Amino acid sequence: MIKVLKASAGTGKTYRLSLEYVNSLLRGQSFDEIVVMTFTRKATAEIRERIFEHIEDLLEHGMESKVYNSLKEIYHDISFNRDNLQKKYKAMLINKDKLHIYTIDSFINRVFKQAIAPYLGVYKYEIVEDDKNTEIVEKVFKEILDNPDDFALMEKFLSDNPERKIKEYINLIKSMLNNRWKFLLIDHKPRKKRETGQLTPLLDECLNILESAARDKGKDFSKDYFKKSFQGQMSQYLELETHEARKEFIIKNKDSFFKESFWNGNNLRGKAMAPFKEHLEVKYREFLEKMAGYIYNEEMIPYEEEVFKFYSRIFEIYDRIKFKEKTFTHTDISNYTYKYLREEALDLLDGKKVSDYFYELLGSEVTTLFIDEFQDTSILQWKILKPLIDRCRNVIAVGDEKQSIYGWRGGEKELFSRLDKILDGESESLKVCYRSEKEIIKFINRFFTGLEIDWEYNEVKHLPEKQEGFIEILLGGDSLKNRTNSKKFNNMSEEKQRQIIELNEKVTVNLKRKIVERIKNISDLSGVGILARSNDDLSDIATELDKKGIPYILESKDSLINHEAVKPLYFLLGYLTYNDYLELIKFLRSDLVGLDNQGLKYLLRNRDRVEKFMRGRGVKLSNALLQKALSEIRRLKALNYRELTNTLIQKSGLMDLFGDNSGALKNIYHFFKLMRQFSCLKDFMDYIEENKNSDELKQVGVKEENAVKLMTIHKSKGLSFETEFFYWCPGKRKGGRSNRMEIYVRFDDNFEELEDYLLTHSRYTRYFEYLGFNFNKEQEEKELIEEINNVYVALTRPEKNLYLYIEGPRIFEVDKPGQEWKGKKYSFYEKAILKGAGVNSLCDLIEGRRLGHFNSEEKDRGEENILLPDLEPYFQPGDLPEELLDSFNDNKDLNMNLKMEIDRIEGLAIHYYLEHIQYNSQEERDYARKMVLARYGNILGPVKTDEIFERVESFIKNNPGYFEDRWKVFTEYEIKDGNQVYRIDRLLVDEGGKEIKIIDYKSGETREKTQLEKYKDLLEEKTGGEYSISVEFVEV
Repeated sequence: MIKVLKASAGTGKTYRLSLEYVNSLLRGQSFDEIVVMTFTRKATAEIRERIFEHIEDLLEHGMESKVYNSLKEIYHDISFNRDNLQKKYKAMLINKDKLHIYTIDSFINRVFKQAIAPYLGVYKYEIVEDDKNTEIVEKVFKEILDNPDDFALMEKFLSDNPERKIKEYINLIKSMLNNRWKFLLIDHKPRKKRETGQLTPLLDECLNILESAARDKGKDFSKDYFKKSFQGQMSQYLELETHEARKEFIIKNKDSFFKESFWNGNNLRGKAMAPFKEHLEVKYREFLEKMAGYIYNEEMIPYEEEVFKFYSRIFEIYDRIKFKEKTFTHTDISNYTYKYLREEALDLLDGKKVSDYFYELLGSEVTTLFIDEFQDTSILQWKILKPLIDRCRNVIAVGDEKQSIYGWRGGEKELFSRLDKILDGESESLKVCYRSEKEIIKFINRFFTGLEIDWEYNEVKHLPEKQEGFIEILLGGDSLKNRTNSKKFNNMSEEKQRQIIELNEKVTVNLKRKIVERIKNISDLSGVGILARSNDDLSDIATELDKKGIPYILESKDSLINHEAVKPLYFLLGYLTYNDYLELIKFLRSDLVGLDNQGLKYLLRNRDRVEKFMRGRGVKLSNALLQKALSEIRRLKALNYRELTNTLIQKSGLMDLFGDNSGALKNIYHFFKLMRQFSCLKDFMDYIEENKNSDELKQVGVKEENAVKLMTIHKSKGLSFETEFFYWCPGKRKGGRSNRMEIYVRFDDNFEELEDYLLTHSRYTRYFEYLGFNFNKEQEEKELIEEINNVYVALTRPEKNLYLYIEGPRIFEVDKPGQEWKGKKYSFYEKAILKGAGVNSLCDLIEGRRLGHFNSEEKDRGEENILLPDLEPYFQPGDLPEELLDSFNDNKDLNMNLKMEIDRIEGLAIHYYLEHIQYNSQEERDYARKMVLARYGNILGPVKTDEIFERVESFIKNNPGYFEDRWKVFTEYEIKDGNQVYRIDRLLVDEGGKEIKIIDYKSGETREKTQLEKYKDLLEEKTGGEYSISVEFVEV
């Protein structure tokens, strides 16, 4: 039996696949003959758990069980033998190691480990993630750099970009390594040159036709018959006398000929000129085709040969380093497994199928194979698995071509689309969505049905009990606003101008901020997710969440030392450890110090003097501000490790700079926690250098239950959210296809053979049309389909509520309902959006369109600490030598530093609350609470903030005299004395009674008595002694 299950989002593919597993057991198959492959470790654990749950349900409830009834609906002839199933269940529990449930990567790794690695002399190796492979790539580049011939060849591939950086060389190598699977599949043979004939006679013939047209009109043939951009060029051509000179001219100016035709079309208008124009176009086309052939022969073929030569050299160096260091990515393992799979000495294949020896390596024969998320299977993985598939009696593949979003790593949507035909099996579609409510399903069906592009979609149904759901669609962004200072606007009628102005006023310019405003009204954040296409967009939204004090989780694969809050510390410690002058400059230029351009120039021009100053040679610097900053850094160099840590916490300014950024604080504390595990700075920095790409040095997110989850669409795949916000920028894609190496491959319909390939550069794409190539168009179509797939994945994550916030198109024409989206590539989205929302014009979405009713399940969480569950362990001493611990006891405890910092933040929160209170009205108290929560709630957490509210409101209640309406109230009042500015917590003025009170709150950070007396003196001076002025310290 071979079956392909096409499972749209939320239609229960994991449930169905685990049912199929149980069906195989009930039909007599042994569990050790069944292999399940999934795409992620999470999916592996999920299906393993589901299989055991199904078996347990059957054993407990027999033919009355839900599982049996579900199986009966699929297979009417199914039978149930409890004893047999019980025996298999016990055997599965005892022999879990023989339960073959893998990720595809882990399965291929098993083949590599047991057969191919030993064949290559590798018996122990480490598997690393693809993003941790940069160090190896850099080593490859260094070897290329050391070999003049290799580097000269590499330079050719980057010749179009004279301002290149090291990163571009590294990226070129990475690109070739990422595309290695294509090189493995290409059977490279020298290309035949094309017949091009003579270029000069073809262009001369075009000129003769144009000259004949002029004569036919009774006019002289002049430069007016050329476009302005060609008049000088073609006049110069006509002056050339020899064939070789003219050919050289054509080749030199080839790009201008491909850019546009050279003749002035105005001179070929009219019925009499039609034959001339038609003849000229045919001949010019022939000229361009022959010239494209010439470029193909003289440039494109040699370029391709150089690519093959260079790729061989890259892989030779890369493989040598890899097998020496024995660290492989899963991509490496797939490449090596495919490369050696057909090696006769390994005996892994018998013809086109796996051999008996292959099964010996696995530990048993495989009769049944289940593959989940098949649409994400890469071409290379397919090539490796195909011999196993061909030998299995039963194969079930589950997937959804609409969720194929991994083309950039070799995934191929069409492979799954055609899989039932390729394997000569049956196909079945799962048509009921178990995830989403009715309104969301209806919206998705309307949106994707009949999409004006070749994108197949079949409607799905919702469960009968899921009758609710909510959707809000909002179109916004600055591009929606019409310019009111344009000539076009000035020529409009007054009524039209008024409409445009009114429309502009309705536009929500900052959709990211609007998302956060909506989230503020949701009390339970545990089921809220925000999706966006890029990490940059998510970072922007995270910033807005921080401003409002809303907790969130934004995981990052980036290294801790690349975090904006940690990077300045890393630069500083790099200088203190290694005396690296560049690290010193980086630190001083960071946001923490903010050295200006003048200071930077001084550092660059006076390096010797600055380094002498840092060594304490009695040198003075002419830049006073810089000298002050460098003096502080020089003082840090004299501190012992413990003192240094204390000082950085207390005086670095990091807490002030990032005090309202929960993610930054979390990473700062994580950095200090790691720092405390070492006894000296050199050891710590050596550890950082060696492990900068390790998981331990990965940036951390705010981990808490009641928090918004932010993630890219790729990360969200396989997940669901009760409430989803999707920030969508249709057509916004990273980068372009210009100025880079391109590697095109084309397979036959069954993905058996590689039919054609082309290794070229993007600068040659303009010639494809005339060479009969459509590689680039096929690639663009694939990328467009994958963009739509991304939208589908995003829109199918919500269970109950969907907020779809759409950035408007670059050009928006308000007076063309149904055709307002200007732009060829993505304008098809307009009708989909209109159908989905049930409106006639995009203008109807500018103020938002709501469908259904918002639905959320409140969860009882009790009290919980939101941001930092327990900061003290971050500053607990690590395992240090006893003598060091003894010396540390003479210094301030790090925990005291942390306590002081928390006390300070609490004090700031109290001040901030009272800043918004004048007369103690309920409205003021409500507003003050909101403002404190927005600024400090994400740092202090709900327990601390509630304590602060209770504390400060108790103070107000016990001191009503400070809030009487006889006072004119000034909070955070600034008073100047020359260039010095002072700030008074609360200034009360009774103009009738000629009385002034200066109030200073004791709340964790207080001023000296003498400073408050200074305030009093200044006020007496300003009021001319007319007021009775008193100063009061008050405990809050």
